[in-house]
Amino acid sequence: MVVSPGKVEIGQGIVTALAQIAADELDLELGRVRMVRASTAGSPNEGVTSGSLSVQQSGRAVRHVCAEVRQIFLSLAADRLGVAIDALAISDGEISGPGNVRTSYWELAGEVSLDRQAAGATPKSSAQRALAGSSVQRLDIPDKVFAQPRFIHDSALPGMLHGRVLRPEMPGAKLIELNEDGARGIAGLVAIVRDGNFAGVVSQSEDGAEAALKALRRGARWSLREPLPDENELAQWLKSQPVESTVIDKKATPYTGTKSRTLRRQYTRPYIAHASIAPSCAMAQWSGDRVHIWTHSQGCLSAQDRPRPRP
Repeated sequence: MVVSPGKVEIGQGIVTALAQIAADELDLELGRVRMVRASTAGSPNEGVTSGSLSVQQSGRAVRHVCAEVRQIFLSLAADRLGVAIDALAISDGEISGPGNVRTSYWELAGEVSLDRQAAGATPKSSAQRALAGSSVQRLDIPDKVFAQPRFIHDSALPGMLHGRVLRPEMPGAKLIELNEDGARGIAGLVAIVRDGNFAGVVSQSEDGAEAALKALRRGARWSLREPLPDENELAQWLKSQPVESTVIDKKATPYTGTKSRTLRRQYTRPYIAHASIAPSCAMAQWSGDRVHIWTHSQGCLSAQDRPRPRP
């Protein structure tokens, strides 16, 4: 059983949860459900993976679809075996009935087309579910534990090169001098690129790129710049910087009485940035007039109109 949801696995375990829902509705062992990552070419447009809504939205869709599939196979099995649908039971894809009559999903699969409108089959009640809501082993964990490739970082396309950028130790520093001799001796080096203060290396391997960057860093000399402000005095530093003030609105106080006293307070909080806390990666490969993009994006599908399919 192959399930292709439009939600993205970003470590929250949604792939396992949706597989549990599918296995429950189809009366299959969890190991028989194969989850396919979201793709603009083949997955339904389920918008953005966010807000802890994947089970609520995608889970509901998977549940109804699988209930429909189960009903289709039961109807076909009833016709073939000559028994009523209510007399049939399913256990791990095996369909059986009175008098030891039996068939299976895979035996009937060649006679079933799922390219149809749903007729509105009723999903199982919560009391009939054996997997959903219970703890099972995550489907995505074994590959991570045993270092099997499953991230974009692990991908290796034909002819792929690896790059690294040389960055200064302080913001705003300018690259005064760059001795490239050490880096050029690294095996697999393809090129050293420099454009003003930008410098980087291109290598045939990731290890080679790291080694070349390390050597290039030893040969770099940067201008001195003012260090970052003291993190314990950020509020004062921010207030001391040049500003452009704009008056948005003015509102006079309606109170016209005598003030008994005036209170003045100042409150600060640490500088906060909404930023990624994990490595991000994406790849794009042009092929003729098409581009194939691999991305960990939570919104590879539009929230409204489905984008044109890509390979």
